[in-house]
Amino acid sequence: MFILRILAYLFGQVTMVVKGRTLEKFINMATTRGIHFWDVKRLDEDTLVVRTTLSAVKPLRHIARRTSSRFHITEKKGLPFALSNVLKRKPLLIGVVVFVSGLYLLSSFVWFIDVEGNKSVPREEILRAAREAGIYRGTAKWSFENSAVEDGILERIPRLSWVGVRLHGTKAIISVAEKKLPAVEIAPGRSDIVAGKAGLVEDVLVLKGQAVVKDGQTVLPGEVLISGEIWPAEAVDEDGAVLPREPRYVRAKGIVRARVWYEEYGEMALVEEGMQATGRVAQAWSIKIGRRQINIKGSPNPPYKDYERTVTVRRLPGWRNLVVPVEVVSTTFREIKPYKRSRSREEAFETARNEVLEAIRSQLPKEYKILNQKVEIIKTGRPEELVRVRASVEVLEDIGVERTLK
Repeated sequence: MFILRILAYLFGQVTMVVKGRTLEKFINMATTRGIHFWDVKRLDEDTLVVRTTLSAVKPLRHIARRTSSRFHITEKKGLPFALSNVLKRKPLLIGVVVFVSGLYLLSSFVWFIDVEGNKSVPREEILRAAREAGIYRGTAKWSFENSAVEDGILERIPRLSWVGVRLHGTKAIISVAEKKLPAVEIAPGRSDIVAGKAGLVEDVLVLKGQAVVKDGQTVLPGEVLISGEIWPAEAVDEDGAVLPREPRYVRAKGIVRARVWYEEYGEMALVEEGMQATGRVAQAWSIKIGRRQINIKGSPNPPYKDYERTVTVRRLPGWRNLVVPVEVVSTTFREIKPYKRSRSREEAFETARNEVLEAIRSQLPKEYKILNQKVEIIKTGRPEELVRVRASVEVLEDIGVERTLK
C-alpha cells in the first residue's frame, strides 16, 4: 500500500465525494477494472469520501453513469499538480531556469586555484607559470588539458621534479614536488646556549663551546649557559711576558639540565549551571536574488525554544566586471537546553586536580622527568560552593636554547 501511495503522488491523486444509492456497485465495478481506493470514509448512507489516482477519474465517470452515481473532486495532490502550479508562475519558472543555467555556466570555469606541496618555490611563481601554461582564474575548463599545463609548469620552473593538476568542481589544485638539492655548508658563526626559563642547574654537558654556569647555580631566562666564545689558556714567553690571546668563536652545543618548578591554580564549582546542546538540529535553505529571498527547504523560523543559530552565505564568484547577485543562504538551528550538574567535594577536587595538572603538562617540553608533584586544597576560611586547588610540579628538563649572535 505504501508503494501505491508513492506512485499515486508521482502520477497524481485526488480526493472525491461520491453520492448515489448503489455505492457498493460503484466500488465493485471500479475494483474489477483495476481501480484502487484508499482512505475510504462513509459520511452517510448515500455518500462516500475516497482517494484514488488521477488516471482513474476518466474511467470512473463511465462507471458513475452506469451506477446512477455522481462524484466531484474536492482535493488534488501530487507531482503533476505541483508542476502545473509552477508552470503557471512564469516569473518564478524563468528565474529558476536562469539560476540553474547560470550555475551550470559558472561551474564550467576555474574560479579558484590552490597550490600544495611547495616549500622553497614561492606560490606566486607557480601561479605565474600556470597562467603562462594556460590555467588561471576565470579560464574555461575545456580550453586546456591537464597534461599540457603540467608540462608547461615543469618547463618554466626547473626546480620542480613533478607537477600534477586536478580539477575539483570550480577549483584547480596544483600539486608539486620539489627537487632535493645538495645541502650547502654554511660557514660557522657564533651562537650561545642560553636559559629558556628559570631553574636550578643540575647537570651541564658541553659538546662545543665553554660552560659559564655550574651545578647548583640558579639561572634566569636569557642567562648564558654555554658560551660560543672560547679563550685559549694563558701563555708566557721566555722572558715571562704574557702573550696576547685571541678568542675563537663557535656555535655552542650542549645540554643543561635544571630543576624547574611549575605552578597552576584551578577551581571547580559544586553546582554547575549552563546551556548544552541536545543533538537536535534543523536546517533551512534559501536563495537570495538581489533583495528577494526565496525559501527552498526547511522553515526559516527557529523550531526550538532555546537554540543557537548559524548562518552561512555562499556567494557565486564574480568574473571580470560581472557581479552575480545570487547567494545561497544556509541557516542551522541547534537546540540547547539548560542543565544543572551537582558534584560532591571529592568529585570537584578530582576534576580541578586533573585540569591543573593537564595545564602544567601542556607547558612541558617533549623530554622531561617529574621529580615531585603536589596538589593541595586552598582554604579561605569561609564556606564556599566551590573547591580551590593549587598544583606544584618539579621537573628535570633541558632548559638550553640556542641564541645566534651576529
